[in-house]
Amino acid sequence: MKIRTFLVLFLNLAITAAAALLIIRNQVVLSAPFQVTDTTEIPVYTLLAIAFILGAVVVLTGSVFRESRELLRRLEGLRGDKETRQLQELHKQGIEAMREGQEERALVHFQAILSADPNNVEALVRAGRAHRALRNHREAVELHRKAHRLRNDDIEILYELVKDYEGLDQIDKAKVVLNRIIQLRPKQALSAYRRLRKFAIKQEDWERAWQIQGLIEAQTEKTPYKLEAERRFNVGIRYQMALGRSSTGRDRDCANALRKIVRSDPRFVPAHVLLGEVLVSMGQAKAGVEAWARGFEKTGAPVFLSMMEEHFLANAEPEKAIEALRSAVDLAPSDFLPRLFLARLYLRLEMIDDGFRELRPLIDRADASATMHALLGSIHERRHEFREASRAYRESLKLLGLPSLIYHCAVCGTRYPEWEDRCSTCLEWNQIELDLPEGHAADESDVIPGPIYSSAS
Repeated sequence: MKIRTFLVLFLNLAITAAAALLIIRNQVVLSAPFQVTDTTEIPVYTLLAIAFILGAVVVLTGSVFRESRELLRRLEGLRGDKETRQLQELHKQGIEAMREGQEERALVHFQAILSADPNNVEALVRAGRAHRALRNHREAVELHRKAHRLRNDDIEILYELVKDYEGLDQIDKAKVVLNRIIQLRPKQALSAYRRLRKFAIKQEDWERAWQIQGLIEAQTEKTPYKLEAERRFNVGIRYQMALGRSSTGRDRDCANALRKIVRSDPRFVPAHVLLGEVLVSMGQAKAGVEAWARGFEKTGAPVFLSMMEEHFLANAEPEKAIEALRSAVDLAPSDFLPRLFLARLYLRLEMIDDGFRELRPLIDRADASATMHALLGSIHERRHEFREASRAYRESLKLLGLPSLIYHCAVCGTRYPEWEDRCSTCLEWNQIELDLPEGHAADESDVIPGPIYSSAS
């Protein structure tokens, strides 16, 4: 027996013994009559017994009432638990359907939840996502706005609204929501700032993009990878602002801005290209060509070879074009691309034997290049070596399908028929490269990959 139980029994026994002792000593008092009315009297012990019974009835009634309420509460709890489990199961099934790409089935589950609980915020958010995936953007907006009214400080819901408005192409409304996010979390709004920057870039509002860029850089973690990503946007936006000055006739301001860019980032190809173009348009042709030559020296991008070639040919100075490309052959860490462009130039000038002399050493170094075989075929054709020309053309078509230069974005892979300063898909600058692998000699080459400005003749 536990000590506590023993003590309780002992206490009850003591109370009972004390009560019996008191009753024995007060028999006379307890037997005395108690006057109820003028004609009715009862013994005192009877009155005490009645009072005890009434008290017991009151206590028992209260206890039964309390137990009944507790029982009802437990029954309601069990029913609520069952409904909660059912809603949780519907929620789980909806999430699984979304993961499997079955948005319509997911929507059925989330709508079932909302039928039972119209203010279920999680169901509202996920049902909105399902509608957006089904391109029902207006329905998604309504659901996410209701969720926002129920939980107006939830950042996740606001980001969902931004995506909905993007789907409706209502960029101004998306901006309003992003600014609301920034108000709620001014020191934790990096994603909101980046979306605002994306909108500014798409709308070519470069002043606004530059303003937002400063706010982004202030919140970006100082890690090499993230700093490099933001540096690319920093340089790209500055380049676009300089380009805007050029388009409005402010060539001198544009040239100064471009010089600052190439000093801060010597490998940013578009700035070198535009600087040369601006200087040429200002009547400083020699300085423009020198800018392209420095660009090639710093980056190895073959676009500069094309720029110089086209400039000199446009001015009827083929000798200077040849001289510029020969100089590039001598200065480049690898002579592959300069020799290729020199061969193309000779071909354009109908200097067939000179073109073949430059191209022949490159054939084994880039036998997987369709462009190389196309150029070789053109040379054989002009030398009336038709069998060899046919073989080269067939190889070119086999490798690429077209006897021309092809470009691609190094970030997202988008292909272009000619060089561009910025990718229209991923919006990155300085990533358009010539698709010209060197094949067997790739590991021997020090060529820095870069884009081509114009196609082969």
